[in-house]
Amino acid sequence: MTTTASYEQLKLLKQFIDESKTIIFYGGAGTSTESGIPDYRSKHGVWTAMTRDGFDPVKYANPQFIKKYPEKFFAKNEERDNRPVPEPNATHKILANWEQSGKDVRIITQNVDGLHQKAGHRYVLELHGHHRLWHCMSCQREYLSEEVKRDEDNIPRCFVCEGIVRPNVVYFGENASKDTVGKARRSMKAADLLIIAGTSLTTPLAKRLIYDFEGDKIVVINLNEVNISPLKADLFIQDWVGEVMTTLSEMN
Repeated sequence: MTTTASYEQLKLLKQFIDESKTIIFYGGAGTSTESGIPDYRSKHGVWTAMTRDGFDPVKYANPQFIKKYPEKFFAKNEERDNRPVPEPNATHKILANWEQSGKDVRIITQNVDGLHQKAGHRYVLELHGHHRLWHCMSCQREYLSEEVKRDEDNIPRCFVCEGIVRPNVVYFGENASKDTVGKARRSMKAADLLIIAGTSLTTPLAKRLIYDFEGDKIVVINLNEVNISPLKADLFIQDWVGEVMTTLSEMN
């Protein structure tokens, strides 16, 4: 695996990491694409494909749609469930190694795949929730993902009230957990290095969190340019996250 980043860029990134005490790695879909999980907005992204198929992602991925058209929602959701089980890629593993070697590395992720935890990382804040827990939309009873049972129409149902059971994921029209956001804001204020990777920061929450950063250095690793104005990146590497992280880990 090779990166288009220059040696000078990688050397500077390594210097920032070595000199930092607390690192925030703020990751988006681009950190998990190399695990076989498609992103959202690119040519082959999930939302792009849904739009081609006649689905409006904003109308589809929201609780009102789930309640009104559960068969359609879970039929589409099953396509994701039928993909091979994703495994942590180089980025997840390298970040976990940083933490295990004694570095204070805090993950703030927009992803719901749980791959950072699977790689062994302990400090992970999942802004958009996850698929490990599900809950009944009627009585709020929670279920582990492996406990969820579907009826004859392929709709997950609550054992108690037979309500619709859905993942603990933040969909359109919903807010991220106040507790998670609060922890993310406090972490942003405590860090001296912020690495923004694999995300274009298009959501309002993403932008608000970035503005809480009060540290010294900001690094952006992404295929497309990212607007963090009025803040300014000290280093921008336009490349795949995994390629940069892998090459970085091989440097002396």
